[in-house]
Amino acid sequence: MKILSGGIARHDWKSLGRDAFRRKYLMPQRPAVISGAIDHWVAMGKWTPDFFRQHYQERVVKVDGEKWRLGELLDRIETSTPGAAAPYLHNELLANWPDELRADISPMPECTRPNWLESRTFPSRNPPIYIELYIGGSGARFPVLHYDGLNTHAFLMQLHGVKEYLALAPDQATFVYPQTGEARNRSRIDNIEKPDLAAFPLFGEATGYRFELHPGETLFVPSGWWHTARIVSTSVTVSINTANAPNWKAFTRDYCADVASHSRFKAALLRPYMLMMRGILSCNRDRRGSIGRIGLDRHPMSFE
Repeated sequence: MKILSGGIARHDWKSLGRDAFRRKYLMPQRPAVISGAIDHWVAMGKWTPDFFRQHYQERVVKVDGEKWRLGELLDRIETSTPGAAAPYLHNELLANWPDELRADISPMPECTRPNWLESRTFPSRNPPIYIELYIGGSGARFPVLHYDGLNTHAFLMQLHGVKEYLALAPDQATFVYPQTGEARNRSRIDNIEKPDLAAFPLFGEATGYRFELHPGETLFVPSGWWHTARIVSTSVTVSINTANAPNWKAFTRDYCADVASHSRFKAALLRPYMLMMRGILSCNRDRRGSIGRIGLDRHPMSFE
């Protein structure tokens, strides 16, 4: 695999600002690392392994199907090495954790706006918004090279430790050997650090970015961008997925396909409504970059 020269774009949020971010990165769907976007979070400097051990050590979590007491898992994580990596707690839904944790990461950084999944016009009482927690030790890796489900954007906010990311543009899909069907957003390559080039010869021609994410930095991964991570030092990360103008068409296609797997009739009604929703939200984007909020009453056009 070839690493692109120049590296990924990096900016301070105060210098970049919402309008420039939208123009240079969100609309053209280019990845970027932003510093300063989560300086207002209480979680900055607070969410460490010691914090989770002190307050939640008896909590039971599940890692790749196996249950762990969090305190025991943290002991493993803090002694993790590249040669003997601890299990990696990933994609842990914070909606299932106490409210005080979510208060520590509120409000979401301005760069995550607009998020049309939060709009009161979204046709479901449970929009597919996932705020997730990741805690891992040195040498651990995300299980697979992938792009985010439903073609949503991803924002990854680093609170503690260092991660190394690999990101490849959507036009590199041929080289990463996507799976088929429901797993089409996942690569078939088991180990991208030591790929089997006899089985996956085109991967050697792929090009992408390799870079580190440090505490206080936010990584924007646009819709359809392939990515994965390796943990350099004991790490705590939070992510949120979003949808808006540049990825709404792809999101609508995948979301409707998901609905169609349960009801083709609902999916047929949903498609034109989602197109109408795009027009409404594009015209009425307010200065906060978001319309509505999570937790509003069910919309009368709900398709659930």
